[in-house]
Amino acid sequence: MSKFSASDAAFSGFRLVRENLKTIGVWAVAMTVLSIASNVLAIQFFGPKLEALLSYMTDTNNPDPDEFFNRASGLTPLMLWMLPYSLIVNGVVFAALNRLILRHDESRFAYLRLGAAELRQAVLWVLTSCVLMGVLFLGSAVSGFLGALGGATGAFLALLGLVGALCGVVYLAVRLSFASAVTFDTGKITLFKSMPRTEGLFWPLLGAYLLAAVMSIIVVLLIWTIVSAIGLVASGDFAATGKMLRADTTSLRAYFTPAGVVQALFSGLINVLTTLIVFGPAPSIYRELKEREAGVSGEGGW
Repeated sequence: MSKFSASDAAFSGFRLVRENLKTIGVWAVAMTVLSIASNVLAIQFFGPKLEALLSYMTDTNNPDPDEFFNRASGLTPLMLWMLPYSLIVNGVVFAALNRLILRHDESRFAYLRLGAAELRQAVLWVLTSCVLMGVLFLGSAVSGFLGALGGATGAFLALLGLVGALCGVVYLAVRLSFASAVTFDTGKITLFKSMPRTEGLFWPLLGAYLLAAVMSIIVVLLIWTIVSAIGLVASGDFAATGKMLRADTTSLRAYFTPAGVVQALFSGLINVLTTLIVFGPAPSIYRELKEREAGVSGEGGW
C-alpha cells in the first residue's frame, strides 16, 4: 500500500469545507433543525429530569455512581428513543460524507439521501461500536481480575491490563477506519475485511487522526470564544454568556432564551465542522490510495 502525507490528510476536512461551502451550509442548517427539534421533544417530555442530571454532572466534582444511575434511570425512555434517532442521523451523515468524497458528481440534494447506503452505514456504526466496546469491556474485566490479586503486583498488572485494553481499542479503531469508506464504495457491509486496506499504515493514520482531532478541538474553542465575546459585548453579563455553552433544559421557555437560541444555532455548525475535520481524513486517504493503485491522478476538486 502506498504511503501518504499524514499532515496533508489531517487537513483534508478543512479543504472539504473550503471547496463545498454551499453543501456544508445545507448540512449545518439541516443539523441545526434536527438538533432543535430533538431538544424540544426531549425538554417537552423529560425537561426537569434532564436538567437535574446535567446539573448533577456539571456541579459535582466527584459524582456518586448510584446517584448518577438513579437520576439517569428516569431518562430511560428518552435514551431508547435517541438510539434509533442517532443511528439514522449517523447513517445519513457518514453516507453523505463518503458520497461527497468518493462520488463527488452525485451532488443532488447536497449529497443527502435516505436509503440502502445509509442503512449500511448505520449497521456498520453499531458493529464497530460493539467491537470496540467489547475489547474495552474484556480488557477491563481482565484488569479487574488482575487487580483482585492484591498487593503492588496486582495493581501493576491491573494497570497494564487497562493500558493494554485502551491500546487495543486505539489500534482497532485505526485499522478499521476505512470500513465506512469501503462499505460505501462496495455497497456491502465490510468491517474486518477492510483491515488489509490499512495494513502497514497504522502510524501515519494515527498521526493524521490525532492531528485532525486536535484541530477539531481548536476550531470548537475558537467558535465558542467568538460567540462568547459577542454575547459579552451585547449583554455585558459574563455569567449569562457562559450559559451559552449549556442551555437550560428545565422547560421550553427556559430553553428559548438568547443563550439557548445561540447554543442551538451554533451546535449544528459545530457538529458538521467537527464531523468533517475528524472523520473526513479516512475516506480522503482511502480515495487517494485507491486512485494511486489504479494509476489515476489525485489532482482536482473533491
